[in-house]
Amino acid sequence: MAEVSLSELASFVTAVWEHLTSPGQFPVGQYEVDKRQVLLGASVAVTTTLLAVCLRLWRRKPRMVEPQPTTGKRMKAVVFTSYGGPEVMTVDEDYPVPAPSAEDDVLIRVKAASINVLDLRIREGYMNALYRSSRRKAKLPLFPIMVGRDFSGIVEEVGSKVTKFKPGDEVWGALGLDHTYGSLAEYTICKEAALSHKPTNLTFVEAASFPHVALTSWGALVTSAGMTKETTAGKRVLVHAGTGGVGTFSIQLVKAWGGHVITTCSTSGVELVKGLGADDIIDYKLENFASRLSEEPKLDIVLNTLGPHVEAESLGLLKRGGAYATIVTPVVNSMDNYGIVLGLLFALSQKWKRSLYQRLIHGRRFSWAFAYANGEILDMVKQMVEDGKIKPAVENVFSLSEVHKAYEHLARGHARGKTVIKIAD
Repeated sequence: MAEVSLSELASFVTAVWEHLTSPGQFPVGQYEVDKRQVLLGASVAVTTTLLAVCLRLWRRKPRMVEPQPTTGKRMKAVVFTSYGGPEVMTVDEDYPVPAPSAEDDVLIRVKAASINVLDLRIREGYMNALYRSSRRKAKLPLFPIMVGRDFSGIVEEVGSKVTKFKPGDEVWGALGLDHTYGSLAEYTICKEAALSHKPTNLTFVEAASFPHVALTSWGALVTSAGMTKETTAGKRVLVHAGTGGVGTFSIQLVKAWGGHVITTCSTSGVELVKGLGADDIIDYKLENFASRLSEEPKLDIVLNTLGPHVEAESLGLLKRGGAYATIVTPVVNSMDNYGIVLGLLFALSQKWKRSLYQRLIHGRRFSWAFAYANGEILDMVKQMVEDGKIKPAVENVFSLSEVHKAYEHLARGHARGKTVIKIAD
């Protein structure tokens, strides 16, 4: 059986389901059969297939790989020494510098890395099941866990099959969920497919603020909600929490493609989102977004970056044929609670049920959005940045020695853009 990651499996099954639940008809011979007539049968078939694959993955012995080799040099790296509060995070000044082991590995000398709320959740045990699985396969102990996902830097060394990059290239990228090394370090290892050349008009600090939020936003608006450059013009798009990292990027992406952006924020964030191009701004401290929008034309797309508490009201604002995408999903929590196989199956069954209800009853598209490390997407974002259509929104810059202070700021919430750690000049 070919190797397949759980993230690829989930992405494939979700894509199949989105096709099945899209409006239209199936051609069957010379007849046209409404999709609703076969949705029940299709859902049973897909669920049965997923269960069979999950059982096969569960029964298969873990694929063991050789431990990541090192260069023999040492570096500074931010690590979690266990699960817990701020006290479990430390700057290890004697961490081994990794060396490319796979043919598509790229060793990066990191210049800057941004921090994300996801890091705080991982520190508390989020993604525990995935980390245990990936590190067991790599013959590594669970701790220490290196911290950080996105970065900018300079290529130091490449694997034997790497063709797109060479030593000295300035790059940006994001690490996959199953990465062994983090980005909050002087060096990290990244797959060639997850890398892109850094925009020429950005500093390393500015570039480091983009990859994770860009990939998350793209996964929600483009992959899940179906937004495209050709079809976005004139569409009404609601972006919740416009001053956050995903929000600031999403506003600019929708505007770059000609959409009409409505966003929510607090009073102190109004000027920021206005500067990013938001057309309508709702101060959630002064008015409820649903009450405000209930008297206006229905929405084409809603991007939920906040969580379930705004879901029902957001769905009620969508027009028939509209799309709802949320980046706050129960998938990882389900896997942490029930194990990877059963947790994934349980979470996706819940998603399919809600998607089916929204499609059949209200004619709306309902999606859970996921971000995947993808250099091709970053290549497209790079062009938009160089064309001046998207600009960085950096709120704060800290040094590596100030990493605790940086996370304290992040934990307080109410972000106004991204917080970046400058690692080297």
